[in-house]
Amino acid sequence: MVYKAAMALISCVFTVGCSSNQQIINKIQLVQTAGYDKVGDRSLCSVITTSYKEKGKASSQLLLTKSNSSFDMIPRLNTKTSKTIQYGQMGMVLFSKPYAEMGIGPVISGFCRDPKIASRIQMGVTDTEASKMMEVANKAQESLYLMRMVDQNIQNGNLPKMNFKHILFNYYGEGRDIFLPYFIVERGSVKIDGLALFKHDKFVTKVSIREAFLLKLLTDTSRNGNLLMPMKADNDSSTIHDYVLMKSIASKVHYHYNTSTPEPIIEIGVRVRVMVKDTPSWLHFNTKEQMDAFERQLGNYLEEEAQDFIALCQSKNVDPIGLGDFVRSRTRTWNEKDFYATYPQLRTQVTVHLSVEQSGVGEL
Repeated sequence: MVYKAAMALISCVFTVGCSSNQQIINKIQLVQTAGYDKVGDRSLCSVITTSYKEKGKASSQLLLTKSNSSFDMIPRLNTKTSKTIQYGQMGMVLFSKPYAEMGIGPVISGFCRDPKIASRIQMGVTDTEASKMMEVANKAQESLYLMRMVDQNIQNGNLPKMNFKHILFNYYGEGRDIFLPYFIVERGSVKIDGLALFKHDKFVTKVSIREAFLLKLLTDTSRNGNLLMPMKADNDSSTIHDYVLMKSIASKVHYHYNTSTPEPIIEIGVRVRVMVKDTPSWLHFNTKEQMDAFERQLGNYLEEEAQDFIALCQSKNVDPIGLGDFVRSRTRTWNEKDFYATYPQLRTQVTVHLSVEQSGVGEL
């Protein structure tokens, strides 16, 4: 199965951009965002296209078509425009929640076989109809608006790394599951509200943008993610008095499969350096002891949050972290079906070593 995943990735990477056909830019319409909805037994396909009339000037247009399958989207859309539709520059694919619940595997496998699809493409799920979400996004008059939202939140926010190569690796690889950004409309504007978690190719549940940061910590080197943490004064540990906003500067994660215990346990060590920009006025760092106590409190909080996130994934039987893949790499005889039958009872232990690099004191 791993070989299959590797070959799928290689075929996608090496076939992208191999076409030698050249098109005159002002005679074509470029599909840059596409959406999929389910309407009864049929698929509603919508695209945002860009047309170039003259140098430096472009206009975007939203086109829709219905079909029994997603595969003939472009031929049907071509009947609605005077210019040839091309999709080699497509950067975003959006699925409505009902469509994602039925399975996005056919779209993924179809794109993988298509040499025109670039590896930079992003995918996402929306709580409303994809066509309606694209109408809202198209108001920005930027055809790649949703893709750039995702890329910006990966670089500067809480989203873990993802693009088409990551999606293929998680889809075709054993012991891991797909995760995609989850979009909503808030006060007339598009908002990334967390992550959509999948089992195989079907949407299972949505997690918050806070939990997206925890997945980022647990899966790759994390930079620029943010987490708001409740703080309690020393003289009253039962009441939350204020909050501290911490921002990740850098992090590393290490996994160890401990089989020396009666029940095997996955030990997860996270080292993270954070910046604390705003702290309550009553919180002081006048001594090393005060700073050490503050770092321990932040670290303990992250440990609890990460452990709760893993427990949530286990309860939904989804594996966006790839714990199954990790155990497979440490086990001679590993079976995916057997592993996930006991996955909800899998023991994990998260340890966070946190250091504060910068801090400031002020009222929130």
